Amino acid sequence: MCVICFKPQGVALSKRDAQLMWEANSHGAGFCVWDEKSRTWIMKKGFMSFESLWRAMEPFTREGAILVAHFRIVSRGKVCPEQTHPFEIALEEGTAYLFHNGTLSISTTQGSSDTYELAYRLSQLGLRKDQLKLILKEGGLLEEMRANSRFAVCLPGEPEPFLVGQWEEIRGLKTSNSYWQFRRTYTGLSGRNRRVSHTYSFYYTPSLYWETDWEDWKPSYCECDLEEDRTIVEVGQLRFEVKEDGSAYLYMGKESPVADGELFVSDEKLFLEVDLGAHSELFQVKTSYTKDPSWAIDPEGNIYQLDHLRVMAFPVGKKTKNTKLPKEVAVALREEGMLYVLTKHSLVVPYEIREKVRK
Repeated sequence: MCVICFKPQGVALSKRDAQLMWEANSHGAGFCVWDEKSRTWIMKKGFMSFESLWRAMEPFTREGAILVAHFRIVSRGKVCPEQTHPFEIALEEGTAYLFHNGTLSISTTQGSSDTYELAYRLSQLGLRKDQLKLILKEGGLLEEMRANSRFAVCLPGEPEPFLVGQWEEIRGLKTSNSYWQFRRTYTGLSGRNRRVSHTYSFYYTPSLYWETDWEDWKPSYCECDLEEDRTIVEVGQLRFEVKEDGSAYLYMGKESPVADGELFVSDEKLFLEVDLGAHSELFQVKTSYTKDPSWAIDPEGNIYQLDHLRVMAFPVGKKTKNTKLPKEVAVALREEGMLYVLTKHSLVVPYEIREKVRK
C-alpha cells in the first residue's frame, strides 16, 4: 500500500518520518510544493532512491512550506520513474496533480498504473476544478471504482490539496494510512507475523524526469512481479484472503491467518472488518464463482444446503477437520432465523432457515 503525506504550513516533516515512508514504500516517489509567489504547485517526481528524493525535497519539509509527497509500492504497473506520482490532469484553469493510495477498478495498458490511466482519461474531458471535485469526492461518480482509495489533488490556485477518503493525522502530518510507521506494506495487517517476498526482473527504460541520475539507481531499477505471501484473515471457522483493492475472498488453502476479523451485512453487501489493534479496516467480501453454489457455510462452521427456488437454507451439519467441502461454497451469515447468503453477484440475499422434514 502506498502512502500520501500532506504537510501543511506550520508543520515539519522529519527526515526520520520520510525515511520510514520510503522504507515501507520504496518503488519510487514524487512531490508537489506550493509556490506562493506564482500561486501554483511545483511538481517533481521520478525519484528511485531516498537519497535523491531527500536532496530535492528537504528544503520544503520545514514549517514554512506546504508539501504533498507520495511514496509508492507497486500493486499495478511497472516500477519506473514515469509511474511515480503525481500525475497531471489538464483542467480549464490549468494543471492539477493527482496522488493516489489504493487500487482502482480500471483497465490499464501494458506497464501503466491504474492512477496513470485515471489521470489520462480525466484529462481528455476538459474539466473545470469544481467538476473534477464532484467526480472524485466521496459518493461521487467514481465512488464504485474508488473503493477504499484515498486521493490528494493539488489544484491550480488552491494552496491546500483536495483530499478524498479516510486520512490520519500523525504529528501534524495528514497521511493516507499509518502502516509506514511500522514499515508495513501491502495491506499493513498486524497482530500476527506477516511476510512479503519479491522477485525482480531487470529491464531498461530511459527516465523522462531525471536522466542525469540514471546511473545512480540503474542497478535497482526493475519491474517487480510481486509474489506476496497470502494475507489471510480468520473469522471463526472461515478464512479470507484480503486484497489491496479493498476486497476479500473465501480462502480454502492452508496458509495461517495473520489477523482476526468479523463479518457484517450492510446495504445488501457483506463486509469483513479486520482488527488491526489500534484501528480496523473494512473489506467487501466478493465471490469468484459464476453460478450460485448449492451449499453455504457460516463463521460457526455450520453447513447448509440451499434451495434457490424457494430461497430456503437447510442445515446439514457442522464443519470438522475431516469435512470435505464442495469446490464452490457460498459464504453466509446467520442471524435470527435467517441466513444471509453471498450470491455470485457479490450481493447478500436472505434465505429462510428451515429444518428438512424427515419422511
